[in-house]
Amino acid sequence: MITKEFTRQIDWFLLIILILLLIFGEITIYSASMQRTGEKVILSDHYKKQLIWMMIGIAVFILILYIPEVIIDILVVPFYVVTVLLLLLILFLPAIKGVHRWISFGGFGLQPSEFAKIATILLIAKIISKQFLQKWKIIVFSFLIILLPLLLILKEPDLGSALIFFTFCLPMLYFAGIPFVVIILLLSPLISIIAGFSLVLWIIFDILLLIILLLRKSSFVLSGFIFAGNFFLSFLTPYFWNHLKGYQQERILTFIDPSRDVMGSGYQIIQSKIAVGSGGIFGKGLFRGTQKNLAFLPEQRTDFIFSVIGEELGFIGCAFLILLFLLLIWRGICILKKIQDRRKQLTIAGILTCIICQIVINIGMNIGIFPVVGIPLPFISYGGSNLIVNMASVGLVIKFAAERGFIE
Repeated sequence: MITKEFTRQIDWFLLIILILLLIFGEITIYSASMQRTGEKVILSDHYKKQLIWMMIGIAVFILILYIPEVIIDILVVPFYVVTVLLLLLILFLPAIKGVHRWISFGGFGLQPSEFAKIATILLIAKIISKQFLQKWKIIVFSFLIILLPLLLILKEPDLGSALIFFTFCLPMLYFAGIPFVVIILLLSPLISIIAGFSLVLWIIFDILLLIILLLRKSSFVLSGFIFAGNFFLSFLTPYFWNHLKGYQQERILTFIDPSRDVMGSGYQIIQSKIAVGSGGIFGKGLFRGTQKNLAFLPEQRTDFIFSVIGEELGFIGCAFLILLFLLLIWRGICILKKIQDRRKQLTIAGILTCIICQIVINIGMNIGIFPVVGIPLPFISYGGSNLIVNMASVGLVIKFAAERGFIE
């Protein structure tokens, strides 16, 4: 519960960074909602909807700070169950843009996969933070918890969100006491499948895997089993490739060579890179982006909003936004290092990893170094579900920091 003492212990630095990101995001969405051609201005209502989502997010943020921690602990399992049921429900609802990701109501859309991320983080932290839990049980319980939402999200399909589930699970395992080398070995099957696309990558990875096994001094039988298993998985790459959706295959091929379909699948990446590059140092000016105003930028309010920032605010605007993100992550890491409670530590590790992955993937696909996977830019992209979940996540970090009782 919020008291005067609690208020004094709130990490105001992190709170100010959050507020700046929200303001930056709302201004950018307002610009992305505007198309100006000569004297004619067309302004959609997306910025108004985002403002409504922001108000809801602020309410959830305050609720997180106010609600007793014991209540949050009690609600973790029901919250996880509800998100899984919602993920199951949307598979039976009409598809939107060819996929099953949103529950639509009154002109708004709810994306259960976003809520599943924080629900899964909270449940993993709750389960594997128990004392005297054996390491193999920590690994098994963690993967069992992510398995069901992961499979349902892949069924939508949403490969980008599914990958994030893997990423936030790994640092949580590390802070739960699983050695880094073991985590690498756990990742090895996925890496083997990816490496199977290239003979050179496959050889390099197998050599590295063999070195890790030798340095770890594992038993001959175990090392042989791991190496043989990964060797076999690399031959299954064509099988997994053939089971990707057509648009997912096209995105990967276009990432490798955007020029293969300039007016089709390569259009997004090419136009995004043009927008970012044309902004120069200082940009063309707020509301004056030509790529944006002429509607050349696809999904300019959501996945490609960073391109709008690059075009209109230039390198300076992009650098300022990245600085805000770095300060947010840095402050979160400072809190993580000082938290002694294992469950809180695991939760913060999962939250920070989730936010970092979204930032890196979104900016990466905007500048053409990652394939397009439909990951929003936290606090900036249009979309209520992602905004509310990220605000609730930062609210938890600030709550844990205040209850820890330190301030710098």
